[in-house]
Amino acid sequence: MWGNVFVNLSKSSLLAVAWLFVFVSFQPVKGVTIRDDQPDSDYLALGALSDFSAVGTFVGGLTGSGTLIAPDWVLTAAHLILGASSGTFTIDGSSYTSTKIITDPAWNGNVYAGNDFALVHLSSPIAAIPPAMLYTGTSEFGQVGTFVGNGFTGTGLTGYNTALGNQKRAFQNMIDGDFGLPQLVYAADFDNPHDTNASGFGSVFPLTLEGCVTPGDSGGAVFFQQGSQYYLEGVISTVGYLDGSPNGSYSDASGFGRISAALPWINSTVSTPEPSSYALFITSGIALLCFNRRKN
Repeated sequence: MWGNVFVNLSKSSLLAVAWLFVFVSFQPVKGVTIRDDQPDSDYLALGALSDFSAVGTFVGGLTGSGTLIAPDWVLTAAHLILGASSGTFTIDGSSYTSTKIITDPAWNGNVYAGNDFALVHLSSPIAAIPPAMLYTGTSEFGQVGTFVGNGFTGTGLTGYNTALGNQKRAFQNMIDGDFGLPQLVYAADFDNPHDTNASGFGSVFPLTLEGCVTPGDSGGAVFFQQGSQYYLEGVISTVGYLDGSPNGSYSDASGFGRISAALPWINSTVSTPEPSSYALFITSGIALLCFNRRKN
């Protein structure tokens, strides 16, 4: 058993696992694995709900996912950027280029340390798709999270299969673990419906549509439901494993960065007008002032 934090691992083993998390997250493959005893159609149907329409594909230095959080802003994972100066966000069959990419100033290149966030400003706003609403609370632990991503799929028995996928899927998992920094990163393990002894941590009983992220789902969304409203509570960052195979099989764990940790930075960045907006505002103001003077 892993425990809420990897308490049974030695310091050297913990460091090794941490670097494995980084390696796994940087693989340019996308996917969601599902229970082998549940129909894939149910996971596709969950992903297709209008509540998750803000999730699309983001291509920067690597390919992953991203979530529209304002008409012209996308939130994704910093490790997807890899020095790229531009990117493309594809959603609902249309692609949008970026004007700039900003990574969280606290990001140090290690997904295990958290702060794996990046904001992408789009060249034109997306009016037809409602942006996701950010979760502003801190009560995610012990709740059910809905993970949404695009790409390859497979089952907990087989892991992901590169011959299958590239469609939006969603799964639900109990958020009941972390990787040592619960204030920044939470985790949810893929419980095995056939063997409760194979659970990594927390509850040993899987939810009906339980699953796991696979490499490349990074930047995707984790939603938290309150009443009838879904809120974006996390950004998928990594997949942890102890079975020697980072393939999203049973006992692997989905790790995500908590929105609450980056909320001040996100709000300050997204609320800051673009230079072009300032220019338009100033130009309009000068024109109006001149018009009024002529009129007087």
